[in-house]
Amino acid sequence: PEAAERLHPADEKRILRALEVYRETGKTISAHNAETSALPPRYDAVWIGLQFRDRADMKALIDRRVDKMVEEGLLEEVRQLLQSGLPRDATALQAIGYKQFLAVAEGRATVAEAIAEVKLRSRQYAKRQLTWLRRNEAIHWILWEKTPDFSAGLQNATEFLLSAGVC
Repeated sequence: PEAAERLHPADEKRILRALEVYRETGKTISAHNAETSALPPRYDAVWIGLQFRDRADMKALIDRRVDKMVEEGLLEEVRQLLQSGLPRDATALQAIGYKQFLAVAEGRATVAEAIAEVKLRSRQYAKRQLTWLRRNEAIHWILWEKTPDFSAGLQNATEFLLSAGVC
């Protein structure tokens, strides 16, 4: 009942997950989640996060990565997946990039529209990831400049791991 109150009726994935948990355990998803969150962590984790100092640099990197994916044949890959018999509603084709280029393959969007949407959705996803990760106060952040300095990042991470007693 608790999950039913908070889940949207169209949220099939979470509804199915709640039903699976109940069928397998005999417990509601709310009770199951409460029990598992009360368990002590299995591992004494050390967290390291990478983040651009300037968000504009992250956006530019994402845009370049999308351009490279398109250049390396994202549309052709989607077409091959469809030709191989992968159903159009397969979870794999709902991923960022695949979903937008599925629309191109089906004639519902242009390549330019798909590229713009993949860039937008990728930037939104990166922002959500950072928002989620920032809740973890234990993360040691390594801040990248416009051009990441990998040797400095490695040195920073190594020093942090040594101070945490990991190595």
